[in-house]
Amino acid sequence: MEKDNYSIRQKNRDTYLLYQNGKLVFEGPLKDVVLYAKKLKTQEDYQRKETFQISPQKNFCINCGGPLTGNVCVSCLNQTQDEPLPCETKKSNKKSLRKIVIIPLIVFVLLVGIVALVSINFNSNSIIKEDINNLGGKTVSDITPEQTKIVADTPEEIPLETDETTGLPLIVSFIDVGQGDSILIQSPNGKNMLIDAGGSTTQTYVYSYLKGKDIKKIDVLVATHPHADHIGGMEYIIDNFDIGLIYMPKATTSTKTYEDLLIKIKSKGLLINTAKAGVTIDLDKDLTIKMIAPIGVSYDYLNDYSSVIKIIYKNNSFLFIGDAQNASEQEMLNSGADLKSDVLKVGHHGSSESTSINFLNAVSPKFAVISVGKENSYGHPAQSTLDKLNTYGVSVYRTDESGTIVITSDGQNLTTNANVSSYNSHVTPQNTVINNNTVVPSQNTVTNNTVPNDKDIIVYKTKTGKKYHRADCKYLKDSSIPITLAEAKAQGLTPCEVCHPPE
Repeated sequence: MEKDNYSIRQKNRDTYLLYQNGKLVFEGPLKDVVLYAKKLKTQEDYQRKETFQISPQKNFCINCGGPLTGNVCVSCLNQTQDEPLPCETKKSNKKSLRKIVIIPLIVFVLLVGIVALVSINFNSNSIIKEDINNLGGKTVSDITPEQTKIVADTPEEIPLETDETTGLPLIVSFIDVGQGDSILIQSPNGKNMLIDAGGSTTQTYVYSYLKGKDIKKIDVLVATHPHADHIGGMEYIIDNFDIGLIYMPKATTSTKTYEDLLIKIKSKGLLINTAKAGVTIDLDKDLTIKMIAPIGVSYDYLNDYSSVIKIIYKNNSFLFIGDAQNASEQEMLNSGADLKSDVLKVGHHGSSESTSINFLNAVSPKFAVISVGKENSYGHPAQSTLDKLNTYGVSVYRTDESGTIVITSDGQNLTTNANVSSYNSHVTPQNTVINNNTVVPSQNTVTNNTVPNDKDIIVYKTKTGKKYHRADCKYLKDSSIPITLAEAKAQGLTPCEVCHPPE
């Protein structure tokens, strides 16, 4: 009688099939299939030398040569449980053999890698030492960050794709903060730079103006110098926006406003970069931003420490000079820096100590913006400054007359939302576009609400109080809930008599 042929096949991860002469006779877990096969084997006096074909085939029994499922060989089912199956012994031997072959191979590869790294390091050290020797005998500690570029032995970068300009505008807003400065620069590629933040009394307006532009992060924040009308609102701005880089000149003062700002910067884990001549700010690939001053290290007046910044966008340029006065202006002239700009932010709110004839001649602006408070006690802008600007045919724009002034550049033309100051009666008092040296009526002027409405102004209330306050009011010590002025009025809240918030 011909012997029966048995085979076990795997159906899925947990189920196996037992076939007898090609016919399915049992299905279940491997353990049950094996036991059933053993039973059939006993009943039919199945010979041990018969081969069971098990799929998938991964290992083979050392005793009978039959295939394995897991560590089980059906051909070896007569082994007792106390004895290791021959197939397990075979598998153990294979693992030992793999270790004997693989471990020396790994050691060899590691040795080759170490030799290669030592060789590369030796060659790199030789190159670096040679470059350092070319620096004129300076030690490594003498090398400035700029000079480290000489030491680095890197190949020339090859662009992966053409980095073309976006064609979007550069927008510069001279925010009306009264007798102070705050200038927002929105780059063509969506980056934001804020030069000064006005005084503490207008900090909520600066905040509201930025929020109205949907600004969440200020990539570069510049404090031109530590006077309260320029940095008084900066602590509040740092508290309410993500801040990238901060630039401040090496000028100090003992005022509480300045000390509070330094404490706030430290508490936020931010670092102060020194604002000085020669610094380049990497804000936007389409813009060139350089600091032209301060050049010196010591001045008689704090204003002359002001950071002076020039921004170039294609064929248009802006010069922001903070409160720099005649001493700093003369240093800039002596340095040979390229001062020529289309737009000049007039120094020190148009005072007589700024905007000298020689400086104005070097800048040769078409536009001049004066950030100044209405009917201020300083008499700014000085009539002498206005006369000089008028003599040079400069179109003057003033925040005390026009509110927030927005100048937009497409890289060729400059457009403003404001009217020319009445001091320049020879220029048509209409919105204008400056195209090269020609003044033409604007066909596409930028509209902007220069006077904030109640929905734009943020005030604060307490949990239980019946009044609304400014952010720095002493009554907000225990609780401070920001709301709009419109909401405060709708809730029947009245202005605080101590801090005098906007009404």
